[in-house]
Amino acid sequence: MRIRSVHYELTDLCNARCPQCARTESATCRPHDWLARDACTLERFERLSPRAFLAKLESAYFCGNFGDPAVVRDLIDIVRYCFEANPGLWLALHTNAGVRTEDWWRALAQATRGRRFRVIAGIDGVTPESHARYRVGTDLDRVMANLAAFIDEGGVADWRMIVFAHNEDEVEAARSLAGARGFAEFRAYPSDRFEGRKAHHYTHRGVEATLEPARGALAPKLTGLRELAPGDVATAEVHIECDALRSESAFITFEGDLLPCCYVGGRFYKHRHGALGGAEADAAAIFDGFDMSLLNIEASGFWQAVSGYGAFMKLLETHWPGQGPRVCKAVCGRRRPAAA
Repeated sequence: MRIRSVHYELTDLCNARCPQCARTESATCRPHDWLARDACTLERFERLSPRAFLAKLESAYFCGNFGDPAVVRDLIDIVRYCFEANPGLWLALHTNAGVRTEDWWRALAQATRGRRFRVIAGIDGVTPESHARYRVGTDLDRVMANLAAFIDEGGVADWRMIVFAHNEDEVEAARSLAGARGFAEFRAYPSDRFEGRKAHHYTHRGVEATLEPARGALAPKLTGLRELAPGDVATAEVHIECDALRSESAFITFEGDLLPCCYVGGRFYKHRHGALGGAEADAAAIFDGFDMSLLNIEASGFWQAVSGYGAFMKLLETHWPGQGPRVCKAVCGRRRPAAA
């Protein structure tokens, strides 16, 4: 089974306490107690992605469901390893950029100079107060200083802004600031994590706060995915068109699991750690009915996991005509054309 692109999750550790993040207990902004609290080392990454595999990839990016890859101790060495195996690889790092020193960010720029590498930075406002309303626990001044060091050293960075009601009047100011600070690209899009709710309430260090959806019209973060409104997932009749199969992509976690995407990967991680909710019982049944150790690179070896991945995808495909599992329907479901 060919894989042209990989989304890597290097850790479930993060410096931020974003209220709508999967790693965060939404009311208190504290990390869930079921998290593994682990990170990929260079040695482990070499097992998870052998040079022969990396050499044939077209693109990859470090992001994930539960952590920020910039906290990973060996990140720069992992990046170097990727480019040693494949000098032409397109590689991106998604981060809040609120960790490490300016010297570390300069070193990252130096290690990636002349390569197809960029940082995708989440910056959600132009004032520290506005930015930290969602990026709880991060400091905008530190973020901007780190990214200035990276850009000044020749690094390429994009600014990504999640838009809520409290910061939507800052979008144009952020766009202007991004240009002035040397960012290569600026994008703003609404949060897609309200799941139909009108507000998200949380408390951090005894202070209550509220997030509300942006009121203005904005293009979504993703195009071609998550076309169904949350309230329509249970009832809509859809045709499931797997984006992982279409794009020949995969998701590899720091725990060694090779899965089709971060959406399925996030459900399996929660299932393994006893945190998958009842609404995802159909996914849990699929995981329990398949030998998931076959997909774990640490348990089975890399090439055996690739073979197991092909078998798992064939199993998933058998569920799509019956509108399941829910995760596939919600992410890759396309409405059936209306009858003539």
